[in-house]
Amino acid sequence: MTKASIYAFFMIIFVLGISIQETQGQQVCHDLAIKSNCNDGACTNLCKLKWNGSGSCFQNQQVFSCLCNFPCKF
Repeated sequence: MTKASIYAFFMIIFVLGISIQETQGQQVCHDLAIKSNCNDGACTNLCKLKWNGSGSCFQNQQVFSCLCNFPCKF
């Protein structure tokens, strides 16, 4: 019984080790798309079309700018 239990335990560990794939975190790149007079809708659409990413307006000094976030391609 103990041999069978030990064998089953190591087989489970082996199968789990094979089935779990190593993943790496993907880096996120940024680009300042619209430097002034940002509009949320235009910012979102521009970032989606240009980089297949997401974008949002933020206050940069005295103006609102569009910052796009997208997956880096190396």
